[in-house]
Amino acid sequence: MEKTVMNRRKFLGMAGALGVAALGSVALSGCGGNGSPTTRQPSRDEEILGAAQIAEALATTMYTAIIEQAPFFQRLSAFDQNYFRAAREVEMAHYQLLMSALNNRPSPITTFYFPQGMFTDAQITLDTLVTLEEAFIAAYLVGVRDLSTPELKVTAARILAIESDHRTVARVVAAEVDPADGGPLTRVRGLSGQQEPIDPPNDNAFARTYQLGSIADAVNALRPFINREAAQQAGYDVNRPIEFRPFTPNLPNPRGGVNG
Repeated sequence: MEKTVMNRRKFLGMAGALGVAALGSVALSGCGGNGSPTTRQPSRDEEILGAAQIAEALATTMYTAIIEQAPFFQRLSAFDQNYFRAAREVEMAHYQLLMSALNNRPSPITTFYFPQGMFTDAQITLDTLVTLEEAFIAAYLVGVRDLSTPELKVTAARILAIESDHRTVARVVAAEVDPADGGPLTRVRGLSGQQEPIDPPNDNAFARTYQLGSIADAVNALRPFINREAAQQAGYDVNRPIEFRPFTPNLPNPRGGVNG
């Protein structure tokens, strides 16, 4: 089967607006980096936090499906498998924090679409994982710039740092993919649209923005994953949508919780 290649033009250039208005109009109460209420401008913060909440639901769904469905995952070492399990728990913790900042409103989008071969081809899996993590990093950079309070800016930066960890982990695991699954992989295609060598896994000197100028750009970048029509235009598998299944995260050795 021909591999579906993640294309930056398709990923970033989906026409039309899902619109951050789709996030709905909610009364936003604050939740700063220490979990305490803050006063802030609701419209800009609502857009950023709402888009981030959808992204965290998407990330949680992706990691869950990799763990449950991807054959290459079963052939990874137990140590490497724990990378993915921990990432799933952490993404859900991020989702819960963002939900609390949105008056406990759940994500308005809970059905997600993925590229053809996403959970059967290790190269496509890791290309997509890296692409999404890089999109999340860029979106949280927008948040660091545009959120209205220092507490929220710090919270965005703290989540950004963990998403950067996940990007690096995916690049580490690429070299551990079993030959039966086409490994070891030497390159992955991220948000730049270019195949980049995985050696070294931590190759960024600075977190990249990928020219996402606003949170609307970040929402548009996620359109193929969250909108059926956009997914179909991008060649994604619209016949196997995956539902977000919230859960209570289990972080046995938590470090750097919401209180610092």
